[in-house]
Amino acid sequence: MTDDATLMAISPLDGRYRNRLEALAPLVSEFGLIRNRVRVEVEWFIHLASTEAIADLPPLSAADIESLRSIWRSFAPADAAAVREIEATTNHDVKAVEYFVKGKLESVPGLAVHTEFVHFACTSEDINNLSYALMLKSARDDVLLPAMDSFVRELVALARPLVGVPMLSRTHGQAASPTTVGKELANVVARLERQRDHVATSPLLGKMNGAVGNYNAHLAAYPDADWPSIGRGFVESLGLAFNPYTTQIEPHDNVAELFHALMRFNAVLLDFDRDVWSYISIGYFRQRKVEGETGSSTMPHKVNPIDFENSEGNLGLANAVLEHLAGKLVISRWQRDLSDSTVLRSIGTAFGYSLVAISSARRGLSKLEVNNGAIEADLDESWEVLAEAVQTIMRRAGAAEPYEALKAATRGRQLDRAVYEDLLTELDLTATDRANLARITPAAYVGLAERLALKALGSDVEVEEVNWSTMGDKLRRIRQAVFIEEQGIPADLEWDDADEEARHFAARRGGEIIGTGRLLDTGQIGRMAVLPEHRGHGIGRAILDAVVDAAHRHGQDVFLMAQADVVSFYEAAGFEPRGPEFEEAGIPHQEMRLP
Repeated sequence: MTDDATLMAISPLDGRYRNRLEALAPLVSEFGLIRNRVRVEVEWFIHLASTEAIADLPPLSAADIESLRSIWRSFAPADAAAVREIEATTNHDVKAVEYFVKGKLESVPGLAVHTEFVHFACTSEDINNLSYALMLKSARDDVLLPAMDSFVRELVALARPLVGVPMLSRTHGQAASPTTVGKELANVVARLERQRDHVATSPLLGKMNGAVGNYNAHLAAYPDADWPSIGRGFVESLGLAFNPYTTQIEPHDNVAELFHALMRFNAVLLDFDRDVWSYISIGYFRQRKVEGETGSSTMPHKVNPIDFENSEGNLGLANAVLEHLAGKLVISRWQRDLSDSTVLRSIGTAFGYSLVAISSARRGLSKLEVNNGAIEADLDESWEVLAEAVQTIMRRAGAAEPYEALKAATRGRQLDRAVYEDLLTELDLTATDRANLARITPAAYVGLAERLALKALGSDVEVEEVNWSTMGDKLRRIRQAVFIEEQGIPADLEWDDADEEARHFAARRGGEIIGTGRLLDTGQIGRMAVLPEHRGHGIGRAILDAVVDAAHRHGQDVFLMAQADVVSFYEAAGFEPRGPEFEEAGIPHQEMRLP
């Protein structure tokens, strides 16, 4: 569209946001509808010609079929304008298409005498219902789903490096049991993917059965033809599902199902927009500035979360239209009224606002970066969240009314480490439980968040058990780089006879081995190493999970000797510290076991 046309547009979809919707416009516009009507009329003519029971319309040659299909395949805006010119006389949009197609057939040698088989036995709704179904199919499959998938892929890419970054939860807006940033993003990924699949698999139905759905005229003309089979074959040839039971209109129930699925996807995205907006407001996320952008016309320092706000607003508009479409289209008086006709023309509006919202959210994602300092400070100021762990362990030990005791001690209070440790001395705890609880920090109290996140995100890392005799050299290179070169562990301590008997595991990304771990027949996990450039993407957790699963399949209880600075990593996987710290190779270690 010209600049003048976009400036004068009534709808922002054809004005301000037009450049975001170029791929959608040819599919859901008036041009797209007319083109689909022409396609259905042409394909019905070809289908009838291939039906033996229609003896008066002889089979078409391959050249004839190619000529006919070129009518809709090469359909251009000038052709749509020609249809509209015919409509100015007929005052009927589908009849105008019929006349347009007939005119095109007259130029194909030998077909002029058969033009009355164009629109044969059809009501306008035979053409319209299939045209709108084709419109929905192309708009969904070629534009909407790719936009959804791109957003989800980018959300996954943002989430993967953050699966192990602890974060305070905020149920009811208050400090609650910690999670990880990646897990919270993974929750959204799982929700969006589920609704995306509903959108993708919603069947699109069509009918080709005449004025009131009973093949009345068809049977009058060719009583021996199997019209239900002919109709089914035609609808399915268009890539649609056949609905054998209709009035004059296909009742649109399937269209409502699709719109409801899209509404749910949009609602999940809107929920995400608001959450991210809130996390930005409390400093958990920062937004990278874009040179030249203005955040506020009066406050120069501001970088506003405008992309998520834009997405939220457009999602509201999209769902308002979709809700009306879904509720209205399934209702029609008796065998037919025309109230659905004008409403169907707003399909493009609903899809357009959805696409603008998705594109805005994608732009917002591209600016996000985690503010680790703010997240860590929030966790360190919220030791009261460990009250859940304390009272649960007291329950296990059979202490009297542990919940009530913790409620009295912590409700409405903000605890720091010192107060938390003092609290542990006052409670009815065993020495072992008190020592274990003293080791827990808010940052380490994230449960299975990392494991759950990796599963939801579909990690791009593959972990497999490998043979030391064939893969040992590659695994040794990783351990050499990590333990000997990076950590300064003496080579004579790193290499031992256990490698020959141990079970070894390798993590691959894109065919490259980037991490390793081993399992001894005693159940001890060790030599866990990931190359520095690949850390922070959940690879260590993927290796650990694979080793633990392998051990459990063989009935082994597992334990390990963790370097002190990664104890929280193993605690997040469910391992518990046992005994005092000790030194090995000059590095503090902690024995840990998986209950």
